[in-house]
Amino acid sequence: MRNQIDYSGFIERYLNKAMEKDELSWFRKEMKLNPSLAEDVKLQKEIGEAILNEKTLAFRAQISSMFEKEETGKPEKDRTRLRIPHSVRVAVASLAALIMFGTGIYIYTHQTIPSDKLFEMYYEPFDGLMNVRSGNSQVADLMVSAMQKYENREFESALLLFETVHATDMNNITSRFYSGIAYMETERFNFAEKAFSGIIDHNDNLFIEHAEWYLGLCYLKTGEKDKAQKLLKSIADSEGYYSRSARQLARRL
Repeated sequence: MRNQIDYSGFIERYLNKAMEKDELSWFRKEMKLNPSLAEDVKLQKEIGEAILNEKTLAFRAQISSMFEKEETGKPEKDRTRLRIPHSVRVAVASLAALIMFGTGIYIYTHQTIPSDKLFEMYYEPFDGLMNVRSGNSQVADLMVSAMQKYENREFESALLLFETVHATDMNNITSRFYSGIAYMETERFNFAEKAFSGIIDHNDNLFIEHAEWYLGLCYLKTGEKDKAQKLLKSIADSEGYYSRSARQLARRL
């Protein structure tokens, strides 16, 4: 599983051309490896440019109008003496444009992003690398088959096997967790919530931290923002593996 990285600061520096050479090289590689990040950068750039274009035109018109009023209100001889060169007007408008471009990026990176978009930015399926050993050889064989299906992204088939394991061994937390991810992949988020909540309620397993994070994402996807905020705050305060991502995501809700 890729590390959960808060890219917002990197995106802002990239769009503002404020990255050093090494950081720029790294970030470009990240965009190649992460299509969601590349799409987010493109979207932020387009919105920043839209804000810039719209407000720059209005601001330039305002600057020109101000200069014209300044000259119109002067006597003829003063108008001639104090006439402001066109190059100065362009310089002032250009400086304003630069300031407003930075403002546009700030507005975008601090605006509320739709829940579906946030979900796409932060969700990644969990890697199928967990230990699947069991004292029951039949359960172990089922889990091996289920994990193979999971790794091949055959989530419907994986779900049937995970649920079979759970029916055979109610204490098999591994099957519960991966069935939750498979439910998310097949857009059955209510079932995923039940799976992750059961893991958290169990309160004695290695999946609790992961289950909390994915449950928070489920709440985000189903529009339960209050529940998502509360859980994300708890994750952020725990200073665990997902705390940084949870803190950053909670700020965007």
